[in-house]
Amino acid sequence: MPSSLAIEHVRFCTEQPTGYRQYTEQPADTYAPGDVVWLYLEPSTVGTEPAGEGERRFAYELNWTIYTPDGEALDTITRTVERTVVESADFSEVFLVLNFSPSMAFEPGSHRVEIDVRDTIAGNEASETATFDVEPALKQATEFEVPELVFTDGEATGYDEYTPQPDAEYGPTETVWYYYEIHGMHYRETEDTIRTNVSIFETLTGPAGSVWAENEIPVNNEFPADTDPSMLYIADRLSPAEQWDPGTYTITLEVTDGYVDETIERTGTFTVVE
Repeated sequence: MPSSLAIEHVRFCTEQPTGYRQYTEQPADTYAPGDVVWLYLEPSTVGTEPAGEGERRFAYELNWTIYTPDGEALDTITRTVERTVVESADFSEVFLVLNFSPSMAFEPGSHRVEIDVRDTIAGNEASETATFDVEPALKQATEFEVPELVFTDGEATGYDEYTPQPDAEYGPTETVWYYYEIHGMHYRETEDTIRTNVSIFETLTGPAGSVWAENEIPVNNEFPADTDPSMLYIADRLSPAEQWDPGTYTITLEVTDGYVDETIERTGTFTVVE
């Protein structure tokens, strides 16, 4: 019978572990406010007792308390894990799983979990503390859309501050400027920042229907806390390697909100004239 017990290999997981060290770790130990928190851990020792011919039994009593960022006890959970296995089982691969589903959304910030484990057969006890973070709740002001792709005479100087290019027509060597707004993206708001999770992929198709360019557009997804998320926009440009072929070009934008894995598409056309 072992004389001591420790709690080892504590890991926060995205979902219920399926076996010994078979789990997916939660990225950065950070959950959304409504997520179920899964916790994997291993006891360092296992007390056992006979449980019938060729079998042995082990049992643990688990207690864990979740504390809010303010240090208030959110809930305490108690359960017993008891198994009867063949006596040839590898007791070095015993693991335990805890989970917590909040009755209300978690508050943003760092939460503490205090874990007590008692081996009820060997009589040994151990405690451990772990922490996980909770992101701010997702917010969304309006429907997710790109209302319009506008071709401009030069770079836009601010939100809704640009001069439209007449008839969206450019010369063979001119730089093509364009402007668009992204409405309704989800965002997280903290005391210091507003964070979005937008990515943009752009395809330029030429007059003959061939693809002239495909690019992932760099996007800044972190803004000062006083930013109005409904006034975010993109101003970008296209320049010919040498010169444009005459005809009509199509820009196709695929805008993805990574927080909800939603993609919208917007197209616009400009013409190159001799």
